[in-house]
Amino acid sequence: MAAPKTPAQAPHIVRVPRRWFAALAALSILPWVIVAIIYVRANGAEALPPPAPAAGARTGAPGAWGRLVVSPIVVSPPLEYIPADDAPRGPVAWHLPNTSAQVASSFLAWSGMPAADASRLMSGARADGAGGLTLVPDKALIRGLAPDVRARLYTQLAKSRMNQAQAESYRFLGATAGDWFEGSSVSADTRRLVEPLLYRDGPFLHFADLESVREDVTGAAEWRRLRKALMRTSTLLIRVDIDAVDDLGAVAAYWGARGRRLDIRPLLESVSGHADDRTIDVVHLLPTLARNHLYRYPKLTAGDFDKPLLANCLWSALNFFELEPSDRFLDVPTALNTLRNDYYVVEDNFELGDVVAFLDANDTIFHAAVYLADGLAFTKNGTSPMAPWTIMSIENIRAFYKTRSDDSRLIYHRRKDL
Repeated sequence: MAAPKTPAQAPHIVRVPRRWFAALAALSILPWVIVAIIYVRANGAEALPPPAPAAGARTGAPGAWGRLVVSPIVVSPPLEYIPADDAPRGPVAWHLPNTSAQVASSFLAWSGMPAADASRLMSGARADGAGGLTLVPDKALIRGLAPDVRARLYTQLAKSRMNQAQAESYRFLGATAGDWFEGSSVSADTRRLVEPLLYRDGPFLHFADLESVREDVTGAAEWRRLRKALMRTSTLLIRVDIDAVDDLGAVAAYWGARGRRLDIRPLLESVSGHADDRTIDVVHLLPTLARNHLYRYPKLTAGDFDKPLLANCLWSALNFFELEPSDRFLDVPTALNTLRNDYYVVEDNFELGDVVAFLDANDTIFHAAVYLADGLAFTKNGTSPMAPWTIMSIENIRAFYKTRSDDSRLIYHRRKDL
């Protein structure tokens, strides 16, 4: 049954440009490419607003899915997944492609960096051989950056993939450093090193200065604990409140899409008859792939290294309803052609299993997720084995990928055989 449109869903609706369909067939690699960096804007950067306080459980909007109770939780990779040590990457460098010394100086001034620090940094600037500059900040300069200055600098540096630390920064959806690190096994001394280096971009806290604290973290074990903590991911635990459901059959039809209604309804009926707790974790209502992967991390085998890619967003989205996931979707052209040929575009009344494609300003897909209900999606953000499968709001997924696109557009796809 189609989900009714809610105000929260309306901003996601897009018109599909004709050229997108032609471009989709021609794509051969995921468009995680270097983006031109923008250093100076006429109006400069505004101070970031204070973060909203961390929220506890909330009740979502009612719809064909029922009524959801949404609670934030945190997952982190097993310590066994964290390498014992990494080779240092050398001195920290900031790359400013296609940038003159004059523009670089203006950029540093625009960021709010003190003039003395900017002058010292520019005095060591060197040409990169491709029309740009490389700046080499020392540890004192990095540690001395004010949070708002760091945010302005790093969010712009992140627009070039040459600045890997910023483009692939650790990020956490939370209001405070405590949200990120409380409950972790990181020592108080290490937290005092790291927390002043955090910066905010939208709803996410970021950390991009791992190399700057490496020598100050005591011991290999603590280094691994820090990296585990930095890889913590904020996600959502979703429960369906059966007590608030007027039409159990309609809710079973929504969550039982693709021939699963007869499996889902008895479970909902069982919960509805419970005397004390009439809520059910949504994981029990999801298809096999999501049920087996949600909140978990990829388990790599030797065979995975022979594959063109590790499990990624397209693989996860296109296998959502499959009993046995197919690795043909690890081949990007195959995955994109499947999305083009076996799906049609929907602009309203989104349903469980709709594939949400995120497009940049060039109408290039850079991420895909699966619509669940009430503006929430099943997603794997990245190919790394340190990236779990999670549930996030679609707007927060957009914010997660802000370095890929400042204002990503969304196109919803539905399988033709559904």
